[in-house]
Amino acid sequence: MSTVKETVDVEVPVHTAYNQWTQFEEFPKFMEGVEKVTQLDDRHNRWTTKIAGVRREFDTEIVDQL
Repeated sequence: MSTVKETVDVEVPVHTAYNQWTQFEEFPKFMEGVEKVTQLDDRHNRWTTKIAGVRREFDTEIVDQL
């Protein structure tokens, strides 16, 4: 399994950034290629993306949230 780790500095209050990046169902409104995100439970989400004309569906699990 692959792991992706990146750091991005944004100049907003921590609570603003946290709230934005934990509302996964809002991602299609601002993230190109994301068609739908469905929260399955507190730790799992189902994503539907369409990038370069190719639609993919996958599930994600939140394993650590700091």
